[in-house]
Amino acid sequence: MATKPEDVLKHFEQLNESQESHEQEKEHSLRENALNRAQNPLHLQAGTAFDWEDMDLWAQELERLDREGPGLSDKGKNTQE
Repeated sequence: MATKPEDVLKHFEQLNESQESHEQEKEHSLRENALNRAQNPLHLQAGTAFDWEDMDLWAQELERLDREGPGLSDKGKNTQE
């Protein structure tokens, strides 16, 4: 049985189209969304109010470290002289 090149090309195009439609469906799966969130942690969309307060304090501490460098903050300084 001989296959024509046109038949092979049609078969290839059909396979390619079915894979593309599967990828589009896959983009909206829960697993795919979770993977995207894990790969891009800068956009947090969860947490309690306490978590956000801790995150804000941590961001302030990082800014202080950028300005002053590593060392004791005002809270950690020894007041005994």
